[in-house]
Amino acid sequence: MKKLLPLLCCFYCCFAFSQEKIELTQNGFPTVTVAKPNIPLENLIDASKSWALSYNKNGADVYEVTTNSLKIDALRKGAFQYYSLGERYTFDVKYTLAVEFGDVNYTLKLIVKEIYTDDKLIKSTIADYFTPEGKIREGFEEIKPSLEITVNKLMSSFVSYVQR
Repeated sequence: MKKLLPLLCCFYCCFAFSQEKIELTQNGFPTVTVAKPNIPLENLIDASKSWALSYNKNGADVYEVTTNSLKIDALRKGAFQYYSLGERYTFDVKYTLAVEFGDVNYTLKLIVKEIYTDDKLIKSTIADYFTPEGKIREGFEEIKPSLEITVNKLMSSFVSYVQR
């Protein structure tokens, strides 16, 4: 039994970290395609709804539910931050996760709809932090990796939850 536990941990780590990392661009995040587990669609939809409520402690709206798709809206506190003159600025995001189950794969599309700071909606969008050439604007370099970490955790959590 003592030898089995490290082996299981190794397999778990390999599986958990094998998912491709999602990168932020000025157009947002790309659509992610994941192999669909051999589970009935109804159970996948139920698992998606359950994940939405368990992962998003501040609540989530699940809507446009069909036999093979749904959308989830939620607020993610502390989604990204950056530092300016030694001061840390933290932002929350309201996002939509669109899930569509196909025959062999399913797709996940995450869209950042709104950005908040100190519980106040700000007028900027993700594209505002990029130059027209697609590079991150000077002074905002921390935004990209911090938001990517948040979104990758969110996507990994969803995939792991639905796969089980």
